[in-house]
Amino acid sequence: MIAQGDASGPELEVPDVEIGTPLSDQSGSADLLGLIMKFLESTGNVLLIQGPPGTGKTTLALELLRRIEGPRIGSRTVPPNRLYISSRVSPPRLRKHFPWLNEVVDSISGRTAKGNVPEGVNDFRVSQADSILSKVLNMKHSSQRSLIVIDSWEGALRNTTEEGRRMLESAILSEPEESKVSVVLVNEGGQTGDISHLVDGVVNLSLSQLEGRRVRTLSVNKLRGLRVETSQGLFSLDKGRFTFLSDSEILDATPTRAKMPESIAHSATSFSTGSSDLDKMMKGGIRKGSSLLLDLNNTVSPVEVRLLLRIIIANFVNQGGTSIIVPTSTISSENVAEALGRCVGQKVLEERVRIAEFNQTLPPRKWRLLLKGSLEDDALLFGACWKELTSVSSSIVLASDFDKIVQVYGEDLFLPGLADIGASIRDSAALSIGLASRPTKLREDFLRIADYHVKMQNINGSLIIYGIKPFTNIHGVSFSFEKGFPALRLTEVV
Repeated sequence: MIAQGDASGPELEVPDVEIGTPLSDQSGSADLLGLIMKFLESTGNVLLIQGPPGTGKTTLALELLRRIEGPRIGSRTVPPNRLYISSRVSPPRLRKHFPWLNEVVDSISGRTAKGNVPEGVNDFRVSQADSILSKVLNMKHSSQRSLIVIDSWEGALRNTTEEGRRMLESAILSEPEESKVSVVLVNEGGQTGDISHLVDGVVNLSLSQLEGRRVRTLSVNKLRGLRVETSQGLFSLDKGRFTFLSDSEILDATPTRAKMPESIAHSATSFSTGSSDLDKMMKGGIRKGSSLLLDLNNTVSPVEVRLLLRIIIANFVNQGGTSIIVPTSTISSENVAEALGRCVGQKVLEERVRIAEFNQTLPPRKWRLLLKGSLEDDALLFGACWKELTSVSSSIVLASDFDKIVQVYGEDLFLPGLADIGASIRDSAALSIGLASRPTKLREDFLRIADYHVKMQNINGSLIIYGIKPFTNIHGVSFSFEKGFPALRLTEVV
């Protein structure tokens, strides 16, 4: 049950049902939340959630309360008791701030819609919180698996005497070995006294800025009895849910024989990136005839860059377009061709894709654009390649790694033929994508004419992406291979 300090009228019941995708299905930093749940499932533990106002403490507390599981008896899991005590949030505000509650609560009468509720579930309730001490003691004496959330600890002590405070602390902290109750205390940001030293676990939530954009971080100070390998993680509060951003450690898991990905159609004016989430972040995709600078810092792995480009290029080529690729120094043209070929097919790869290669000892391939590293010679080769592909399709995506180009041609030189082709890209409604991880002159020159500017980096093990032009919020990036080919999903940090 949820006990509410300033509530009046009938009790508000919220059934114990799953809403949305379980966080246990997520990877990376989501394991940190799993570790916190493991800590709370060890009965008798007390967790303190700290952080300034607006950092997501209540959202985290509700997520922990929602996810707690009871003991298993045979093949059946017994639902736990759940007690949420709030000294500051009324039932209407709870439903307003946490939309997922509205899916299971009649917002007018406050009664639970029982029609689709599984048999045997346990309910939350909202009632008066005039005696927190008695409610805590009753839960402890019930000898049932229980989780209590007190939101907030300062509010619970606001009108109590010093003796009352000691009694409440004793009720919460005493007999941890015998108790089947775990407790979560939410700290609004005031003084907690010695409570942070007495509890078994402490997590801090913080809110910071990255180039004027919001970044939310959870940090684990201690979880007594557990080994904490990852102490920090980024999270979002989108749709009133506490969601960790995915961990950036990924493997390229595209099988040799994969079903061709289903393309996301271009619009009349814009190209799709191959990801609905990325299209949304880019305000509807990338306008035809435009250029995009993708800024990468040294925390972004080559695998992440290759997957992103593969998704964009495969979606482009599978809709009849063509592509010229200048890959990074860390990957061979053979590797690029092999991976992209799984997503577009070998025949399409040979007909509509050209991958630059500067190693003259490699054998010729239909898709391989053998360059010599000489500006004068390569200008002719590149121009001929461009003309060949425009005869196949006027829609061309040119993806160039600027660091590789500078490495081959020097700081003051541009990709052979690109200056002359720039006007053709706009005139033919093509697309130019430049990748840069160093502040070279080539990057600066391209940035001045780029229609789009996007940055990618890793923070606390999570890959993030955000737009400089257009301005966007930070989004967490996750890659999956659910259907045998790479797919990209974004989680907006709000």
